[in-house]
Amino acid sequence: MIEEHDGKGIRCPRLGGEVTFKFCRTMNDHLPCGWIARCWRGQLDIEKFLADHYSPQELDRVFTPPKSKLETLVELVEKAKKREKESQ
Repeated sequence: MIEEHDGKGIRCPRLGGEVTFKFCRTMNDHLPCGWIARCWRGQLDIEKFLADHYSPQELDRVFTPPKSKLETLVELVEKAKKREKESQ
């Protein structure tokens, strides 16, 4: 049952306050926070919990780091150049 640990609490290193496990497992657009494994390790078998309740694709979305601002900016510039070239 995915809700079995929802009432447990822990101090969130990102927010600086107490949060529940339910918050940690749903705060990322209904997917877990990217820090959930390191925060909850030792409190429960978090690796097993994640493997039991999320697909490998969902876990990739959770644990793949976001692109840097520079990477995003370069992509936007490339798209703008392509659009300008196509409109000529």
